[in-house]
Formats: sequence, structure tokens, C-alpha cells
Amino acid sequence: MFLRLSLILIFCFSAMTAAADTADIGFNDQSFQFIYERAISADEYGTSLMNGRFLYNDDKDTRLGSFGLDFIGEPGNVPGLSLGAGAKAYAGSTHSNVDFANLAIGVRADYLLPQLQGLGVAGRFFYAPKVFSFRDSERLLEAEARLTYMVLPKVKVYLGYQNTRFDVEDRSGHTTADDSIRIGFVGSF
Repeated sequence: MFLRLSLILIFCFSAMTAAADTADIGFNDQSFQFIYERAISADEYGTSLMNGRFLYNDDKDTRLGSFGLDFIGEPGNVPGLSLGAGAKAYAGSTHSNVDFANLAIGVRADYLLPQLQGLGVAGRFFYAPKVFSFRDSERLLEAEARLTYMVLPKVKVYLGYQNTRFDVEDRSGHTTADDSIRIGFVGSF
């Protein structure tokens, strides 16, 4: 249901006139992730992005969908740096028939090192407190780090690590929905 709603929203927003859409495809032997981002507004102060994602991890038996809104900008005194903050809604299921739904806030940073001719780093961190956690989950934490390389002006390849975990209601400890190293690419159009 959540995946259908996310796809419908993505296609509805695709009729808006803005530039800088990106498609991000990452994978390894056990998992696949697709992220679509669309700029919904841009000016000299920054860009507002809508994004949707689908993640499948066979190793953890995870199916996850997310839909978010990020606000990013570039500080004028550091060329190549992009910083942002946003909110993301998560829904999915993982092993042992554990369902989760969360609303998280987070930060993101991308830094394309100008002196290294296309090499960059990126990171994202999102957290959902207990009050914004539903179904079987209590709290959610997602962290991601990437090493990127811009092979063409509109194509970046990356090697990334991502960890998504949450506490399960009425259980001690946490459940890991995704803990993966992936290779992939991001294309802009």
C-alpha cells in the first residue's frame, strides 16, 4: 500500500516544472535500492527536493519504502559543499513479520573535493523518536556514508555503506532492517 502511494505521488509531482531530477540505483548480491529525487523549487538560497525510495534486502527479508522532503543549500565560502535537512516517512516490513512505520528528521551533506577532480564524500543521518514511530517499531535510526566519483557531469558512481535499524515494541535490543555495502550510480536529468 505504501509503495503504491509513493509511486502515485512521484508520478503526480513529475508533472511539475523543475530541473535536477536524479535517479539513484545501488545494489549488491543481496539487496537493491532505487531512489528518485525531484527538485520542486530552487533559488539563490537553495533547493527543495522531494524524494521517494524502495529498498529490498533479501538477507534481512526487508521491504522498505520512504518518501521525504529535503532542503539543501551551498555555503558560499566552501566550494563543492552541499548541506541540508529534511523529513522522511518510512514504512515496511522485515524478518519475523515485524512491520514498521516512522516519521524521521535528519541531515545530509555532500562534498565534492574540487582539488581531487571528481572525488567526493556524502553522508546522511535520519532519526525517528518513539513519538513518531508506529506499528511494531519504537525509534528508527538510518545512517549512510558514501565515497563518490563524478565520471561525467551528470553521472556519479559510488561505494556506500548504509545501516537502518529500529527498536521493536515490547522487546529488548534492536532489529536491523538493512546493513549493507552497495555499489551504484546516480544519474541527473
